[in-house]
Amino acid sequence: MAKSNIAIGVDPGNVWKHSMLSGYQYQLEKQEQAEEKYKRAFERATMTTQYIQGDRITGGDKKDLYDKINDLEPLKVKVTDAIKEAVKIRAETIKMIDSVEPIKYRLLLNLLYLNGMGYKEAGNKMRLGRGEKIEVLHNKALKMVRCERVK
Repeated sequence: MAKSNIAIGVDPGNVWKHSMLSGYQYQLEKQEQAEEKYKRAFERATMTTQYIQGDRITGGDKKDLYDKINDLEPLKVKVTDAIKEAVKIRAETIKMIDSVEPIKYRLLLNLLYLNGMGYKEAGNKMRLGRGEKIEVLHNKALKMVRCERVK
């Protein structure tokens, strides 16, 4: 996931809206971390199957094949929960972005917050006119966002 520094150009009055819209990218990072942790555990369990017989009784505190497989279930649940949360946050983010009326500003917010682009990449994608600064457009767009504060 590409990291961007779009928070640097945000006006102090728009910081809260920026953090609300940034929640989706943050959740995607959490989801990727959970998926990576599951993948590593799955690979370890798969490697275990190559040298441990499933019906072999090992005794003691060493993990056997079934223990390794059972360890995967909580990780799988974490990944599923992270995906569900990402979908929920994406829907909320889209709702906030859709509250912005001029399409130009809505497009900018989509590029920054849903596609995870930085200022430079979003500016190139939008083909801004001469003298238009992406930071200024971003702050104008944030002022137009309508969202409710969550307590």
